[in-house]
Amino acid sequence: MISTNKSITLVFAVAALLLLATAAVSDTGGPAVMVTDYKVEPEVLMPGDTGTITVTIMNMDTKSLEQESTTSGKTGSDTSTTQMTSAVSAEIETIRLSSSGEIEWLQKGSHRTKYYNVGSLGQGQSILISLPIKADDSASDGTYFTELYIEVDNGDNVRFPVSVKVESSSVEILEKDIPADISLSESSEIAIVVANNRPNSVSGVQVHVQTETDELEFIPERIYIGNLAPDEQRDLIFSITPLSVGNKALQFVVDYKNDVNSHRSTLDSKVSVKSSSDIKLILVAAPDSVAKGEVAKIEFDVANGMTKDVKAVTVVPVSDSRNVRILPSQYFVGDMEVGDVFSASFDIDSTELRVGDNKLAFDLSYRDIDTDRIYETRGYEVKIEVKEQQKEAIPAITLAFVALLVVLVVVGVFLWRRAKRRK
Repeated sequence: MISTNKSITLVFAVAALLLLATAAVSDTGGPAVMVTDYKVEPEVLMPGDTGTITVTIMNMDTKSLEQESTTSGKTGSDTSTTQMTSAVSAEIETIRLSSSGEIEWLQKGSHRTKYYNVGSLGQGQSILISLPIKADDSASDGTYFTELYIEVDNGDNVRFPVSVKVESSSVEILEKDIPADISLSESSEIAIVVANNRPNSVSGVQVHVQTETDELEFIPERIYIGNLAPDEQRDLIFSITPLSVGNKALQFVVDYKNDVNSHRSTLDSKVSVKSSSDIKLILVAAPDSVAKGEVAKIEFDVANGMTKDVKAVTVVPVSDSRNVRILPSQYFVGDMEVGDVFSASFDIDSTELRVGDNKLAFDLSYRDIDTDRIYETRGYEVKIEVKEQQKEAIPAITLAFVALLVVLVVVGVFLWRRAKRRK
């Protein structure tokens, strides 16, 4: 009997040596994963914008425990059992975001059904997960809900709705004081308003002016604002100096960012540059008509009607025909004080002018005595009629000879008849 008991004990001892470890899990409901917070950047998207949803995922379970038992023993001795208890971690398999028609999840890589494997999340631990999104280009203003799905291997899966706002309102430029008319060579101020009509802040706001010509100068060329809070607006002032007369188109441009998304708004306007109280060209003498090939003389007075002195005043003839010979090619008047009047004259060779009415324009240029800037203005337009040369008339001596010859013939005939009658 004793021998039998020893054999049974030996068998169990060998089996215990062959079994290195056995584990058993005590489940008290499994880990509880929750989304404790989330943030959408930018706070409000514009149609076509990209953004980021950042979620905080936490293992809320603090009670689930896992017990592991190990039994060992030797032949002829008692067996021993060791028990270890550890907290249960949440095994997160996948995280994905459902895409709606207006909000799209910008998944990366070839596995488009899953974001990535997170792994284990211990009790009380949390992680931040960022998911890139994009608002559809044609998305209407409103709030859209996309669903975050968390798959937990050893616990309950999680579905969490995330709201995303979309609004198409922008940063605008508004006219405050843009004069319709400005004077040549004088600086004028232009006032505009930059307004953030969005419900969220924007950054990197800056404004500049675009024109189709180099004949307008702006100071400053660009104004940097930086950040604009919701519904905030700023008044901006540009100084404009025209270099020539005429209608000038302007375009004010504001560039800004909604988080990482760049946007632009524009305002189109125009100003009319006029010449008033300026250097004037006054026509003194010019022929109404001239025979083709003759020289026409044109005389002007140049008057300084400005309130300050100017320098390097020059009268320049302008002709549609490059072959027209005008002397001098330009008339340099020089410096002029306030109220000065000087003369300028030109000789026009009509050989290359067409028969009929011709228009010859004369422009003025001068330098500002303070800034040394060059200004140009249309001075005067002269009309001259060119006529064909008349054929040369018969000389008077020829007419006299013909008349004398006629008289001699008449006298000769008279004398011949008289002599014939006497016979």
